[in-house]
Amino acid sequence: MTYASRPFALLITAAGYLLSSPALQAEEVEKSSSVLTQAEGKRQFRGDFFAMYSPVTALDMVRRIPGFSIDDGNGRRGFGENAGNVLIDGDRPSSKADDIFTILARIPASEVAYIELTEQAGADSEAQGKGQIVNVIRKVSEKISGTYEGNIVAGTRYGFQPSINASATLRRNRTTIELNVSSYSERIYGFGPEDFRTGSGAFVERRHYQGNGGFDEAAIGGSIKTRLGAAKVNLNGQVRFEDSFDRREGSYFSSAGLDIGSELLLRDGPINDLGYEFGGDVEFGLGPQFNTKIIGLYRNARESNDSSIAVDRRGQPLTRFETRSRNQPSEAVARIQNDVNAVKGHAIQFGGEVAYNRLDAKFSAASSVAGAVTSFPASNVLVEEVRIEPFVTDIWAVGPSWKIEVGAIAEFSKLTLSGDSLASRQFKFLKPRAAATWTVDSQTTFEFRAERQVEQLDFEEFATSLDVGLGNQVDAGNADLVPEKTTTFSALVRHKFLDRGSIQFRGDYQLVSDTQDLVPITLRDAAGNITAQFDGAGNIGDSKRWNGELEITLPFDWLTKPFGVSGIEVKYVGHYHDSRVTDPVTGQKRRRSNRSLWHQQWDLRYDVSQLGIVYGASFYVEGANNSFFLDEFRRQSEGIKTNIFIEYTKLKLGTLRLQVIDLSDFRRDRFIFNDTRASGVLREIINRKRSLDPLIQLTLSGKF
Repeated sequence: MTYASRPFALLITAAGYLLSSPALQAEEVEKSSSVLTQAEGKRQFRGDFFAMYSPVTALDMVRRIPGFSIDDGNGRRGFGENAGNVLIDGDRPSSKADDIFTILARIPASEVAYIELTEQAGADSEAQGKGQIVNVIRKVSEKISGTYEGNIVAGTRYGFQPSINASATLRRNRTTIELNVSSYSERIYGFGPEDFRTGSGAFVERRHYQGNGGFDEAAIGGSIKTRLGAAKVNLNGQVRFEDSFDRREGSYFSSAGLDIGSELLLRDGPINDLGYEFGGDVEFGLGPQFNTKIIGLYRNARESNDSSIAVDRRGQPLTRFETRSRNQPSEAVARIQNDVNAVKGHAIQFGGEVAYNRLDAKFSAASSVAGAVTSFPASNVLVEEVRIEPFVTDIWAVGPSWKIEVGAIAEFSKLTLSGDSLASRQFKFLKPRAAATWTVDSQTTFEFRAERQVEQLDFEEFATSLDVGLGNQVDAGNADLVPEKTTTFSALVRHKFLDRGSIQFRGDYQLVSDTQDLVPITLRDAAGNITAQFDGAGNIGDSKRWNGELEITLPFDWLTKPFGVSGIEVKYVGHYHDSRVTDPVTGQKRRRSNRSLWHQQWDLRYDVSQLGIVYGASFYVEGANNSFFLDEFRRQSEGIKTNIFIEYTKLKLGTLRLQVIDLSDFRRDRFIFNDTRASGVLREIINRKRSLDPLIQLTLSGKF
């Protein structure tokens, strides 16, 4: 059996088991005192369900819910459109500084009363368009509680990198106050060769590289939730500091093995960069069936990066290339949403959102040879966007088994570029959405969806940047970039079995306009003559995409319990992505850039609950990632990422986890053509391999 066919064999085996014993499945679910089916499409998980996993935080608990995967938003335009699928006490966090994984990790498992899973269209008005929602309900308590986690990561050439995260929560009457602090350090050591060949394959030169890099981060934040009369008020904020570095040394050798030179690459930054965010919301009722929520958010950051590469070839002058970038992004969002339940069988939400996004980007580069310095024109761009989005949604309960959600968002926005790039454009988009769910029974759900999405613009792609580690490759800013629009038709089937098992398959087909990919950026002088051509992000017309996702959680108690063994579980997640777009350089059909065709992950877990020991392993592998530049085809691939761990959960201080992380090897093949890729004539082939040292991580996590 081939590796690729194994997941399908597992699916067939699991499906055969499910179909052969539906009565047994129903009996197992009904027997469980820890899972309550409240209504069609709703299940409630109480503490007993999670006991065998010895969870420390709410994140540990949510990750054990069968058939549920956390979604923290997927890059759509607008605060409302980026809602994830996890709520805390019925509310969506009014923050972008922390993702939902971090927020859940701050809630002690002992403070969770229960977790509710809803699997129906319009699962909750707090998360537009989500057909599956988890709501973490905390206990009503007046004691101080919190979580803590300490990490030490070590490797043969890394030293030790400690990280600490802690949070404390105080609840008094109707007020909850939380304070959190975190620090994080990361170090990576890599080494490997890079070979240069002619277009015909003749070996020319080899470069041996070794380097180390790191990233440090510290943050402090907090929130307060209270009631002012009948209104709920939530305020939150965070300040974050970041720093990073990268150092790489290279030795050059000729095809005959002679030492012909050396290279030193340095990257520094962000340089003590500071970012902060303040946000909040207020929610109140204007009537027994009319509820209003107002959300506000402001973010600001400073992002700095300096880089240089010095090459010293025997018998030639020393050359140095240096870059400097200073970016300052900011964002302000105001949103109002109103929920009306005055019409029987319908839940209507309407409102609007106003957003202002800004990026002040400054970039400069200079080259020096034998003391002579050549400065390149600076690239200073100010990008501003004002966006207004009115919206309306209706959730229609057709019956106990069917729910339909229909809605639409209208967008009116203006984008302005000033500085070295001058442009002004106005956009008008309509983003309709329709979703329907059929809850066959408490175990099986079908979901059908059609929607139009507008992807978020990355403002940094309007500004020029340069990668000194890739032969000073220029990523030119593109003033003509517009958002990508996607119409998606999708279907999903999800089935639960044996209380803790699930199987899910999703497929979708997408029609894309203004597809964003790599495009040639042409610079011309005043007379219209071409002075230079670079690669950059741009739009290349219409495309088609299709995706498939298979997820299986398979507990083995039904097989191993007769032999006195329980707690073994396997989870598989597989994704397939394909697309067709017309290449702007060759005119031929191809896949989109920077997206692998497939990826798979296997997780094995064995909970020996009576001993407080957990064994486990994770394996992740994905297909090659292709990129199509003006004069280059690039293919990147990575090996299998492996994580093997053991946990001990019965320490008084918490859970002790030891894991060995084997970071995947990396390979990059660059095929550089004469003139452009359309010529079909190879000029140079560059093959790069990089190996990374494995890491050992020791983690102690607990709650109080």
